Amino acid sequence: MMEIKKLETKNNQPIKMVSHQEIYSLHDMLEQLNSWQAALKLLNDFFSDKKRPVNKKKIASDYYACSKIFSAFQSDFLQTIPKMENQIEELRRKEKI
Repeated sequence: MMEIKKLETKNNQPIKMVSHQEIYSLHDMLEQLNSWQAALKLLNDFFSDKKRPVNKKKIASDYYACSKIFSAFQSDFLQTIPKMENQIEELRRKEKI
């Protein structure tokens, strides 16, 4: 019969069993949030630009486009954060080996 070796940390504390799938799933969610960096930089540039000429039509259309980008980001962010929190909680509750 094969003996199962118990893994322990330096202080002889048991470690939690985490599958590669769980790690990859959490990593995918982090990448999903990181994918927003370019769009958020665009929004930041738009709202911090104080030197633009006053062209009310262009400002209105740019503002509308930026509001749509922000709405999409906020929706994605509000869906992703609870998923990540749930996955982290699951990892915390994992069986220790």
